Amino acid sequence: MALPDDSTPSAPMTHDVTVRRSPRIVRFMLVGVVVAIVITLVLTFSFPETPNYSRAQVFGFVGIILVTVFVGLASLVAVLVDRSSTRRARTVTMSSERIAARREADDEADQPQD
Repeated sequence: MALPDDSTPSAPMTHDVTVRRSPRIVRFMLVGVVVAIVITLVLTFSFPETPNYSRAQVFGFVGIILVTVFVGLASLVAVLVDRSSTRRARTVTMSSERIAARREADDEADQPQD
């Protein structure tokens, strides 16, 4: 039984690939944390200090609540943006020749230059 030779061209295979942009959900969540901390700072120092709780305690309590709420809202916005990006997704046909050429180019780039 003969093994196929690498030098013989074979028929290119094609694959349908869906291409779309998707949001980075962690970045949305970080924006929610930053907005919540800024609002917590404003709320903590805009009202007079009470004798029962220090400003640090008020900052902690309000911060925990607002960070939770704003991270949840930011995550919801990220999911909605992700849903809207699926509508604009497009399908592209890739051939195995392009994939093989890309691998060869990557292999050549990885080899040291003399």
